[in-house]
Amino acid sequence: MLTYRATALALKAFSLNATTKAAYRQIGNIIGGKRRARAPQSHYLSRADRNLAFIEQHGGIRDGMKVLELGTGWVHWEALFLRSFYEVEARVFDVWDNRQFEGFLTHVRTLKTALPSLTDRGPERRARAEDLLGRVAQCRSFEEAYAILGFTYMLSPDGSIDALADDSLDLVFSSDVMEHIPDESLPVLARSLARVVRPGGMVAQQIVPRDHLCIYAKKAHGKSYLQYSDSEWARWFENDVQYQNRWQQSDFRELFKRSGFEIVSEVIVNRDDTSGIKIADRWSAYPREDLDATVTRMLVRVPG
Repeated sequence: MLTYRATALALKAFSLNATTKAAYRQIGNIIGGKRRARAPQSHYLSRADRNLAFIEQHGGIRDGMKVLELGTGWVHWEALFLRSFYEVEARVFDVWDNRQFEGFLTHVRTLKTALPSLTDRGPERRARAEDLLGRVAQCRSFEEAYAILGFTYMLSPDGSIDALADDSLDLVFSSDVMEHIPDESLPVLARSLARVVRPGGMVAQQIVPRDHLCIYAKKAHGKSYLQYSDSEWARWFENDVQYQNRWQQSDFRELFKRSGFEIVSEVIVNRDDTSGIKIADRWSAYPREDLDATVTRMLVRVPG
């Protein structure tokens, strides 16, 4: 656990003030930007493919829709993947601007090369995607790419989507984002989503309730954070630069239900057996499948 604790302390140090946070993001963008410009990590392609298939399975996407990606990140990967196969108008949303154009182009070219293996969407959609991605690959700026893709970039440092009109969206989606939203902001976001999504529209999320400190501490258990009370976690492990809210799948389910959504589908994608670790009292009433879940998908719908 030495690496686990050392990583937590380092991230806490970067969270001290605005200057240290800015330095962390600058360092991360330089290192990550070089890696993304070379080649995207292979799991991004399969993740986006499975996430879109999950939405398709429940009739959540079709041509002509207006969609929103939450936490669009460096290269708009999930929105780019979905847009390649469907003619939609997309808003891509984030709380700070960490876009990396060279990495974006690398992802465009990687997806174009992978199209022949994405057979489930038929030759017509693959041909349309190949043409679209070919044109985007020639762009020299995000603005040029957005004009072709029909993307609108939205930046809101406080995480608010109040700028969006009521009933203005058909689909909202994200991947590996919800676990990073502060506890107090999640109910506000869920109510806002219920406002901006039209009746019958859907919200699809891949959520990763895995302990993100384990990205660095490879030998630590994937749900190590379950061992700590709220006060212990806040004192020794919680940080702002890689914040994690420690919500479990059932917490998100209840959040969306309280906000007026119907649950369409839930899937636990990956698990990590927690029977061998100490579980803090806070988690004692949670079912074992909840505690074991490290990657989940949830699709909810506005009634109507």
